[in-house]
Amino acid sequence: MLALGEEQDEVAVVDDQRGSPTYVGHLAEATRAVLDLPYGTYHVAAEGEATWADFAEVIFEEAGIDCRVRRVSTAEFPRDAERPGYSVLRSERGAPTLPHWREGLRAALERL
Repeated sequence: MLALGEEQDEVAVVDDQRGSPTYVGHLAEATRAVLDLPYGTYHVAAEGEATWADFAEVIFEEAGIDCRVRRVSTAEFPRDAERPGYSVLRSERGAPTLPHWREGLRAALERL
């Protein structure tokens, strides 16, 4: 997204797929903590949810890139593999709670 935003005035981004963008640095810390928990299945994801278009807009905003996001449907942006419309995950079952995805995005951008 950063490269596209630098190269183009507008990008088309899917707006009908919703998920939980999760920063790998936060996920790695949580994974270490899960190893100390009793054996079981744990779900770990960032707080909050966003569409890909929401995520792209915040990426541009946080990075200070002047690029418009044109919200499109999945049907307008065909891919070989089908994508679910709703794939929001939550930290649950006693798993560590991660920061909101916006905090994860800021942490990722700081590392660039």
